[in-house]
Amino acid sequence: MKLTKFNIVSIILVVLVILVMVGRVFDVPMLSDYSWILVFPLFAYLYYGQAKQNNHFFGFFLIGFSIVEILKTVTYGYSQFLSYYVANYLAIASYASLLIFLIKDFNIKLLFKAFKLPLIVLAIFNTYIIYVLNQMIMQDEAIVIYSMDFAIEVAYNVLILLVLSLSLVHYLYHETKQGLLLFLASVCIVFSEMVQVAYLFISSEQLLQIAYTSLIGVGFYFLYMYIKLKYIDNKKQVNIA
Repeated sequence: MKLTKFNIVSIILVVLVILVMVGRVFDVPMLSDYSWILVFPLFAYLYYGQAKQNNHFFGFFLIGFSIVEILKTVTYGYSQFLSYYVANYLAIASYASLLIFLIKDFNIKLLFKAFKLPLIVLAIFNTYIIYVLNQMIMQDEAIVIYSMDFAIEVAYNVLILLVLSLSLVHYLYHETKQGLLLFLASVCIVFSEMVQVAYLFISSEQLLQIAYTSLIGVGFYFLYMYIKLKYIDNKKQVNIA
């Protein structure tokens, strides 16, 4: 079987993920961290370069996430401004871009008419989860309530929960395989973020770090499958043409 560029990059991604897990399990942060930051640019390459997709809201999410992980890894310990503030602002912007991608093709009237009850339930659920996450954050004595750092953490938590909720609504609204993959990816990514909150603000157990990496890895596997479907669709269209 002839290897395509998509397949070659896919193999590289598998190798990188294995290196990340090995680094996490055997506590070799240099191996895991620098393997991890190579994963996200490859996703962006697959989306734009191979799947030939040009939805820039989703693309910005992939590229923004790539830069965030690079900033957190490369500048950690050297510049708090870059590794914390710039990285978190960019992460917030990336999740906001993903939200726009999810809601831009909704018919708002039809949405509220068809999913009024689920939307109410999701609003209550999100309010409770945000409260729990904020309680976890406030256990860190270094975080001052109503400070800029606290506002960043709250905004971040609100956005990831909105991504989870709207990805579910997006799937229910369109009922496509691609929508299901986005929802499953969102579930894993959001729960990985919750685990990271526990790791950062409650306990720094290595098991939590491994759980975080595993969840976000599975989440990006679903994103990979989403991009792969786009790639397959693009190949079919090219063959038909």
